[in-house]
Amino acid sequence: MKAVLIATIGTRDLMFQIASGRWYNLGDDRMQNGDIIGEQAEVISDLSLGAINFRNLTKYLQDNITTYLERIKPVIIGKLLTEKASNIERVYLIATDQKPDVREREKDTLHAASIIKAWIVNQFNHISNDAVEIITLGPDGTNPSNFEQMFYWWRQIWREKITIKSSQPIWVCLKGGVGQTSEASRISGLSFYGDRIQFFEFKQNTKANQAGIPSDYSGPFFGTNYLWDRTQQQALKLLDRYDYAEVYDLLQPYFQQPNSGFGPIPNLLKAGMAWNQGQFDTFFSLAKSCMTIPEQLQSKFWWKAYEQAYQSVVRLQQQNTTEAMLHSYRSVEAVLYLWALNSFPNYVTEESNKFLCLRDSILQKYPTLRNLFQDKQEKIFLQGRVAEDFFAVVIPQTATSIDFKEFWKSARPMRNTLSHRLGGLGEKEVFTAWGSDVTNSEQWQARVLNCLNLVTGQSFKTLSEASIFTNLHLKVVDAIAKQQPSPLEIYS
Repeated sequence: MKAVLIATIGTRDLMFQIASGRWYNLGDDRMQNGDIIGEQAEVISDLSLGAINFRNLTKYLQDNITTYLERIKPVIIGKLLTEKASNIERVYLIATDQKPDVREREKDTLHAASIIKAWIVNQFNHISNDAVEIITLGPDGTNPSNFEQMFYWWRQIWREKITIKSSQPIWVCLKGGVGQTSEASRISGLSFYGDRIQFFEFKQNTKANQAGIPSDYSGPFFGTNYLWDRTQQQALKLLDRYDYAEVYDLLQPYFQQPNSGFGPIPNLLKAGMAWNQGQFDTFFSLAKSCMTIPEQLQSKFWWKAYEQAYQSVVRLQQQNTTEAMLHSYRSVEAVLYLWALNSFPNYVTEESNKFLCLRDSILQKYPTLRNLFQDKQEKIFLQGRVAEDFFAVVIPQTATSIDFKEFWKSARPMRNTLSHRLGGLGEKEVFTAWGSDVTNSEQWQARVLNCLNLVTGQSFKTLSEASIFTNLHLKVVDAIAKQQPSPLEIYS
């Protein structure tokens, strides 16, 4: 999509070619070496206008634009416009037009902006007169040198005067005018449009300018580095909530910058997004390069169950209590199913509907399971009471473990209730769903962990320790907390 270009126009934005062929700056009224007249004076002399200020000089040229258009060039944005015109859809020129009693009125750039507009329309066929708009600053008394007034003024301009299409690039050139105007534009624009705004920087070359060659430019540069401190704190706050999707969207403009210095953070954020969605294989693939060797070797058949369990802890911290309950139950259910598939590949299969199927051929190994099969059934679904009885035989400890007794007796009914009704449950209900003796998060986590460790034979002390995600999260938080923005070339 073509960009919108916004440029502040100052007194030194125009060059004029005098009769000798040399180009001089219309607004450069500085004396040189104490006794050589400034460039503006050269122009006035060439035009035989006598004593005249900048505003009136540009008014004269505007009134006679047909005569002088070929002898006028925008010196600051001229090269940018020439080289990037095909990528520009609309241009906004910000110019001053102050009240008659304001002393600085004599240097107003209203007419200079009109001349630049005429030059643009004349030079580029695809940019019509209607596509170049001049926005005047000062008629209402706003002082260009007052930052507070300028900030308020710019906020109104962004909202009411400048039209930006969805996803359209915004190019901003702020060399013209006073510093307060430029700074207010930069801050308000970034606050309003964020990463969509990009800036150009210009470098004056007097020798080239006087030969009719406009100034060189660099960019576009993302302006989001200017807001890095605020963005960084926002990202860290979102990470406290494990909101990886929002963090990725927030930081994406920084990732797009060359030499951003963010290293593996984008991939780790994507890994966190996958983890939040329960896509653990994708999570592992994206995060693997940043894992320790023990973490990489931890990916046994049971590792996903521990990730699901730690998800329940995260959801509880987020006060998503219903999800915390469902995830905690699902983690234990999952580790049982994963254990069965891994231990009895010839007897236990996963059907297309994702339910486990137990084949009667297992009776050769465990004849006591015969009572689970009725009416000469060759296979049964491994769920509900059937699953409880099955695991009591193949993992006898589940029949005597207080933790598993509460899983079957208390957690399972609550999980079924939640799955078949509207509404949710409170934090205390999450705990008591795992037994009347569970009254806090630590006891709840311990019960879930004991169930998982019993099946897997592991000896993890906490769900946090068991989760590969834990270290990934800490790495992301630490990396973003230490991250510094790229060098702010546009402000040099």
